[in-house]
Amino acid sequence: MTAFEKKRGRVIDFEGSTSVGIQQASIIDFKNSEIINSKEYLKDDGEFSGWFAKNTKNSEIEIWVAHNFMVEKNLIAQNAPYKNNLLSMTSSMQWGPWIDTLIIYKRLYPNLEKYTLSDLKLKFLDVKKIERIAQRLCKRTKPKPHQSMYDAIVTYLLLDRLKTKVDFNLFLICE
Repeated sequence: MTAFEKKRGRVIDFEGSTSVGIQQASIIDFKNSEIINSKEYLKDDGEFSGWFAKNTKNSEIEIWVAHNFMVEKNLIAQNAPYKNNLLSMTSSMQWGPWIDTLIIYKRLYPNLEKYTLSDLKLKFLDVKKIERIAQRLCKRTKPKPHQSMYDAIVTYLLLDRLKTKVDFNLFLICE
């Protein structure tokens, strides 16, 4: 097991935009290449910042993972860290370091035509495995692309398939 695999990580995926806000959010926490926790948020659940605070406080996340991390990072910055109940926690919450599967796959496979989650999924992942995990984790979102939990699962599996082949420390983004 590599030093990276021993770290506790969190894959996040949001559906929404800076103009409409977060419509869906999903997190998958992992350690030792095992999923240890997952949660889903829907806009009808109330304020995102409260949900995010509740599911981030005391979670000891060492690595944040996303596909095109700037989208998620910008949505967190807009919707979470300075709002209501997160205000008192911001000094103890850290957003990073990050691992971006988009950056990793672009560097490792520079000749691919596209790097969307759907394209990478079809090229590198076992769709049946995704479906099995989605049946277990997609409790409130649909098990299909452009749903936050499904996309988080694909992102997790894209990272997981490289765990013995790549030194992820070379791809850490510390901002």
